[in-house]
Amino acid sequence: MKPIERIAIFIYFKKISPHAFEQKINLSNGYFSKQLKHLGSVGSDILIKIYQAYPELDILWILTGEGQMLKEAVQQSQQIDDIILQDFTNKYISENKKLKKLENDFEKLQTSLSDKEKIIGLYEFMLNGNPPITSSSVVKRMDT
Repeated sequence: MKPIERIAIFIYFKKISPHAFEQKINLSNGYFSKQLKHLGSVGSDILIKIYQAYPELDILWILTGEGQMLKEAVQQSQQIDDIILQDFTNKYISENKKLKKLENDFEKLQTSLSDKEKIIGLYEFMLNGNPPITSSSVVKRMDT
């Protein structure tokens, strides 16, 4: 799991929106969501902002995943519901897999649609003798 994903778990745990998180640490709108979507890296400047805004969060946990999410003093005053945290993590992984499959299916459908448009253009050419209207496809003679 990457640091950006552990930050998402912390945000879920705190029950705040990504937008509220971005505002609190002075990030531009949508920055966190974009980084999470692409599983981007988290720079040291962002980690410093997170550390300043959320001192209860263990930065080492964000970086490595080792230890506890919250520092010891905070951990004693708050009990983490491990079942909810594990459920969120499982749902995140599952939804991420579904998203990747949908993106892959979408690319296949786009390719199939493009191929079918080329075939239609060729049929129009054979029926009318006019070159296809689409600018992206070029008709080449098969016998040359």
